[in-house]
Amino acid sequence: MRKRKTLNVYKILLTIFGGLWILCIILFVLSLLFGTNFFRSQVTETAFDKSSLFLIGLIGSFGVGVLAFGLMILTIIANELIKSHALRLKKTPLGLITFLIRMTLVLLVLPLFLVYKRLVSKKESLRSRLAVSAIILFTLLPVWGGTYFLTYISSRSLLGYDPETKNIVGTGSMYPTWPKGEKGKTPNELASEVVSTAGFLKYPNGIAVAGNRYFNHTIQRGDIVTARNESIEKSTSEIYSTPSGVLKRVVALSGDTIELKDGIFYLNGESQKEQYIAQPRSTYGEDFLRECQPYTVPSDSVFLMGDNRKGSGDSREFGPVKYSEIQSVLPLKKQIGTLDKNWHDASNDLADTAKPTIDINKFVDLLNQKRKENDASPVKHETKLDASAKLRGESLLKQNTIHSKASYEQVVNAMSKYGYWNSYVWEWSIEGYYNADELIEDYIERDSTDAKNVWFDKKFDDIGIAEVQGTINGCPTQLIVIHAAGYVPPNYKQTDIDSWKTILDRLNEIKPSWEKLKNYPNYYNMGDVNRINEIISIRISRISSIYSTMSANRWLSSEQNQWIKEDKGLYNEQEALANKLNGK
Repeated sequence: MRKRKTLNVYKILLTIFGGLWILCIILFVLSLLFGTNFFRSQVTETAFDKSSLFLIGLIGSFGVGVLAFGLMILTIIANELIKSHALRLKKTPLGLITFLIRMTLVLLVLPLFLVYKRLVSKKESLRSRLAVSAIILFTLLPVWGGTYFLTYISSRSLLGYDPETKNIVGTGSMYPTWPKGEKGKTPNELASEVVSTAGFLKYPNGIAVAGNRYFNHTIQRGDIVTARNESIEKSTSEIYSTPSGVLKRVVALSGDTIELKDGIFYLNGESQKEQYIAQPRSTYGEDFLRECQPYTVPSDSVFLMGDNRKGSGDSREFGPVKYSEIQSVLPLKKQIGTLDKNWHDASNDLADTAKPTIDINKFVDLLNQKRKENDASPVKHETKLDASAKLRGESLLKQNTIHSKASYEQVVNAMSKYGYWNSYVWEWSIEGYYNADELIEDYIERDSTDAKNVWFDKKFDDIGIAEVQGTINGCPTQLIVIHAAGYVPPNYKQTDIDSWKTILDRLNEIKPSWEKLKNYPNYYNMGDVNRINEIISIRISRISSIYSTMSANRWLSSEQNQWIKEDKGLYNEQEALANKLNGK
């Protein structure tokens, strides 16, 4: 009686699943006929746009059909197992549970179970049992194992456990973990140059249940992530032709307090020795996070920095990044043994001896190489400009500022204090500790501002540099100030030169007449006579000097420029005295 009921259930289930499978085949074919106009054309976007019934029919019938077919096969297998007494179903709740558990275990290793049952069976000959077992092992077992393998691969992919290969471009912001791009390229060219690849996990990953995630990777300090938001896009669009995301290292988590001071990164009050950064003492403030200003990371965010701190646009510029804005992650533990081969020994990073310094001769050599590439003549090191740069650096620190647009007079006055003068001068300052290579690579080769044109200005002949340590608003720092100068001929207008020559000739012409008045003390006021002759002599002397300098196409001195300003007043005074003495 029990056997008959089991078989009736089997027939009912087989009829339902089989009928559903056949119905799905019919619906699938009809959907194709509808989408291809009875196989007279390909499936087009018009078909998709025409009606959602096409999508429902095509995809739904295929999916339900596969499921129905699978259930039909499982029904057949279960019936065979029950008939062979491999599984027994008792009509009790506990019996049903036991049956389902045993059924699940059998299905997990079904090919092996069938082989076992075949081998222990006494109803057939050994030869027949071995032959059937071989067929099962070579047909059903690969399908069963392949299904498990595909399920495993699909699950890993869906849950975000499979690394996705990402290209690492040559901007150099993550140097030395990954290499920099080819020297001399523009920022856009570097952003397109692939220097390496790495496998990143999708973030967030794992299983999401009721708003919580399980078996997922939790972001940790030291992880490298990719992220994107509006602030990042705005920051990157200022450097590159199109906005983009960033690839940076997580240096602080929610609730962490960070601070930048004298090139050192402080985390929760502790100075950090970071072996993955390009240089010690290289972490300085930007627009969002300034020097010596403690900042606590918001509860839903992380703080990102590039390993090449002097050549990285990161959270110091665009602020913290929310967890929801992170797209993928390369955990720190996955970096050990591969990416850490280029990291440095950070044991002495906090010592004063770790501060990078500039070798001025090497800097000038490297700069001249770049100037040669840009068709500019070489510059030479001038120690007097070292001194003037130091003087200006000390002045900036007294003003509590890093950058100040110095006037021509300020720079010239600083140079003149050390016996140097030139017609064309320039001053540039930056905060931080640098060596010669860093200064060239991070602030000359990749400078996208107008300052880059100044580095290769053909008019410069001399250069000097100074490293000045002090404080800004009580925060210890170092300023690097560079002075450059060169000679540019004034190329005066010929009309200006001729006008001075005309004035000088006229003064020399009238000078004897006014000097004769000294012989008539009874007729003229000698005070006025002496004064007008004095003015004429002064003007002749000064204008002769101005005319001579301009004719030689040399720059007028500051004194000569002052004479030009004063000449108008002397002329007016001369004219007034002349009118008075002439009785007008």
